[in-house]
Amino acid sequence: MASINRRGTIPHPTTGVGEHVDEVFTIGGFFGPWIDLFRTRNLAHPVAWSDDSLLYQGVSALDLAASSGPEVLPTEVLVGETVTVSLLRRSGSPAFAEKLVDRHQIRFYDRGRFLLETELGPLDVEAGDFVVIPANLIYRERPLDEDNLVVIFETGEPICLAESLWDSVGFAGMYIDYSEMELPEPLGEGVDEPTRVRLRYRGAWHWMDYDFDPCHDVIGWLGDPVLYKLNCWAIPGIGTTSGFLTPPANAVLWGADKEFFFNVLGPRPMPTTPAPRGSYGAPSHLNDYDEVWFNHRSAFAPSTNGHMWMLPRTIPHPGLKRPPEYPENPVRQIEELKLNFDTKEELRWTDTAIKAFFPDPQVSLYTSFYGAHIGVVPDAASAYTKR
Repeated sequence: MASINRRGTIPHPTTGVGEHVDEVFTIGGFFGPWIDLFRTRNLAHPVAWSDDSLLYQGVSALDLAASSGPEVLPTEVLVGETVTVSLLRRSGSPAFAEKLVDRHQIRFYDRGRFLLETELGPLDVEAGDFVVIPANLIYRERPLDEDNLVVIFETGEPICLAESLWDSVGFAGMYIDYSEMELPEPLGEGVDEPTRVRLRYRGAWHWMDYDFDPCHDVIGWLGDPVLYKLNCWAIPGIGTTSGFLTPPANAVLWGADKEFFFNVLGPRPMPTTPAPRGSYGAPSHLNDYDEVWFNHRSAFAPSTNGHMWMLPRTIPHPGLKRPPEYPENPVRQIEELKLNFDTKEELRWTDTAIKAFFPDPQVSLYTSFYGAHIGVVPDAASAYTKR
C-alpha cells in the first residue's frame, strides 16, 4: 500500500488553492507523519475561547521595548523551560560586559549599528545581521545609533549550522553560503581597563569584577566557528513551481535533535503552475511545535516592521493563499523578510507582552503578518481570508 492514502474528495493538490481550506497536520514538527485536510470551514477561527494564550497573538516589538539607558535589561516577551525570546533597545554603551552562563543566543539586529566586543574579538554589526554567541562567553554590545533594536533568541541547547540538513538533500553550493559568515579576530588592545561582567546564572543576575577587560586580552584563537555573524539578506528565498515550502526548508540554524529551527524567509520565487494546482502563500497548519514569527522588513506593509507573532500548538494557523502571478519586470530586490523560530518547547507570553497584544487577533494576524507574506498590502489580505 502507498505511504500516502486518499479518502473522500480531494478538490486540488496540496500545493494548490481553491474554495476549501487546506489544513496540514504534522507530527514531530514538519518531519513526521502528516495529513492534509480539505475543510469547508476554518478551524483557526473559533467564535469564543477560555484563555487568550490558546489563540495566536501579536505585539509590536518597537512599542514593547521602549528605548532607555545603557544598563537596561532585555524585555522578555516569550518564555519556556529553556527558551526565551526577548527584546533590547539601549541608548548609550553599557559600563559592563555580559555573559549568559547556561543559555546560547542568536542575537538578531533589526535596526541600528553596533560594535559587538567578544572574548574572541570584535564584530561590526548592522540591521539584518544575526550573531550566534555560545553560552559562557563574555561580550559587550555598544550601540552606535540611538534608533536600535535587538531580538534575542535564547536556548538551552547548542546552536548548530543547518548545513548538515542541506548536505543530506544535496543542496551543495545551491542554497546558504556559510562561507560568508564573519568570524571575530582578536586585537589584543585596551587590555588594562577594569571591567565588571554582569552574568546570568540559573535565572538570576550576578556580577564579577576584573582588573582587565576580558573582551580585549585575547591575542589569538583557533578552533571551530562557535561565535559568528551572518546576514539575513544573504539567505535566498526558496520555493517550488507549485508554491511555498515549509518553514524548516528555510532553516539556517537548528538544534542538533531538531529541538528548534531558526529560519530566514525572504521573498519566494513565483510559481509557474497556475491555480488550482499552484498557489502563492501558506496553508492552514497545525503541529506540535510553537512558532515565533518576526517581521524584519516589509515593502508591502512597512507599518508592520517589528511586529512579532506567536502561533501556538493549540490551534491551527489560519494560513493564506492566493493564485500565483508573475511580478512586473525588470527583476528587482523585494524588501520582504521574516524570521521564524520553531521550538518543541511550550512558550508562554509574559505579563508585559500580554498587555501589548494587538486587538482582535483574527483580523490583525492577516493585516500584520499574512498579507505581506503573500505579497499584498494589508487592506487586501481580507479578500483571501477563508473562515
